[in-house]
Amino acid sequence: MKTEKRKYVRTLKTYVVTETGQEDRLVRAYTPAEAIKHCMPTLGVRAATHDDIIELMAAGAPVETVGYREAIPADESAGLTD
Repeated sequence: MKTEKRKYVRTLKTYVVTETGQEDRLVRAYTPAEAIKHCMPTLGVRAATHDDIIELMAAGAPVETVGYREAIPADESAGLTD
């Protein structure tokens, strides 16, 4: 007996996209990430290069970790604390 492969079906879901100080938006998308990308087309993301990390940390940019509210200051994440 030959088993059939299960077909993967993507379905649109409706998400509420919120932004502080803005109206909530209803967006139909396949994933939450797609819904956010639709609402924030000017944002971009790419993997940081070594030069990016050096430049931004030297400028004092904190390192933000997904799932944590507070960002780690650049000097702490680089191990430069006393």
